Amino acid sequence: MLRLATLAPGSPIPVVSYARISADLKKDEHGVRDQHRMNHETAKRQGWTVVHEFTDNDKSASKVNVVRDDFEAMVSALRAGQLADGTPVRGVVVVADDRLARRPGDYERFVEAFTLHEGFVFADYRQVKNLYSEDVESMGLYSVVGARIEARKIARRMRDSHRNRASEGRPVGGHRPFGWQADRRTLAPVESRIIQEAAREFIGGRSLNSIVGQWRKLGVRTPRGNEWSVQTLRVMFTSPRLCGWRLFHGEIMRDADGEPIIGEWTPILTQQEWHAVQAIINSRRGRRVGVDGVPLGPLPLPGDAREVHYLLTGFLRCGRPTEDGGICGKSLRVTTPKNSATHRYACQAKGSGGCGGISRRGDLVDFFISELVLNRMAKKAAFNAPRESVEWAGRDELKDAMEQLAMLREQWHARNISNQSYFHDLPILEKKINGLRSEKAKHDAAVKRQEVAAAVDVDDIRRRWYLPEEEGGLPLSQKRAHIRADLITVIIHSAGPGRRAFDPNLLEPVWREE
Repeated sequence: MLRLATLAPGSPIPVVSYARISADLKKDEHGVRDQHRMNHETAKRQGWTVVHEFTDNDKSASKVNVVRDDFEAMVSALRAGQLADGTPVRGVVVVADDRLARRPGDYERFVEAFTLHEGFVFADYRQVKNLYSEDVESMGLYSVVGARIEARKIARRMRDSHRNRASEGRPVGGHRPFGWQADRRTLAPVESRIIQEAAREFIGGRSLNSIVGQWRKLGVRTPRGNEWSVQTLRVMFTSPRLCGWRLFHGEIMRDADGEPIIGEWTPILTQQEWHAVQAIINSRRGRRVGVDGVPLGPLPLPGDAREVHYLLTGFLRCGRPTEDGGICGKSLRVTTPKNSATHRYACQAKGSGGCGGISRRGDLVDFFISELVLNRMAKKAAFNAPRESVEWAGRDELKDAMEQLAMLREQWHARNISNQSYFHDLPILEKKINGLRSEKAKHDAAVKRQEVAAAVDVDDIRRRWYLPEEEGGLPLSQKRAHIRADLITVIIHSAGPGRRAFDPNLLEPVWREE
């Protein structure tokens, strides 16, 4: 046992104050401040002095995966009989035992450290307790166990309450969701319109980075007053609340017929719009996205995907002839020569795998390829009449599968079939239904993308193509989406030796098949 330093005669007993609150909803620490104030009052009544405050704010004591740093530091201080700076510690003051621990293991570790030395003091707001007494220790342990049981009961009641609210389509409490007013039901006109425009532009090819950048310029803030980020926008876009559906524990709530439960709030997006947004986000989830917007493979995404700054990055290939009769074929990179007013597209150096023999003025290449794409879009718009929405072919199959599932459950509840038969057939039907629902979501997304494409106003796109974004011009990501829809790549052929005038005939576009 460690030998503790002797306190000066007549000096007050040095104790530490411990405060904890599970949920600091206002994020202002008022709960733990109040507890420390009460602990100081308790210490003063007993003639003790508080030498340090240990605080675990917004941390649960009942959850296994939550580490309470200051609780652990306090236990270490009790074992040592002093703080890290050498200040003596001879006791602990808390408001109540359940602030200290809600799991028996934590309480036992605390008492073990507390009773390692003789003469320590302990008090809650009501009374002084002798933790060296087995009866008091047992009562404290019973209190913690009782608090743990009560916490579980409260959590169970909360889950049941949330489940019932979800099954009825009622909104939950918490912070106001962006797009709705404080009642969580009525649309906030400006915010909901911003979401609608952003979702439709995202479906049309605009990137999350571009949308976030515009919102920041406009001063659009989250309901908590923070700036938007790509992550917060992605989370909002993936919420089924946008199309009126109710989410519970990460899954869409469904009624007895398997249909999504409609919430008691006005939706911002249609179901097809929401499915279209999800299709785009899911295609990129867990993958690294190339500069052409196509997922490159199951590689981790960087913290914030890089937004390209030039129109044709990733589209251009070197067409310089090789000795074997082919072409270099390497992707051109952007360079910004010193004292140059424009960027250039150039083949990589030989040391990087290219030939280093092709370089073109970026502004001229951008202009001529833009004109080719805009002219092609105009021709397609002239000949392509808007398509009628095609009904999903699997509607009847999904309906039959849902009826089979309902009948299976009915037979099982009536004890007409055995557990073995029921649990053998159940996962087969559930897998079939989930697959059909996924197909329906993809169909709805495709229909919405067709609607967006059919609604494209080529004249308006041409008008906005060359305007700065702050003057209503198209964001770069949307321009690239239009290019990507028609163009696979552009081969830049060699102009021969020496400096020569720009020749658009050396640009060979490779179009997508219609």
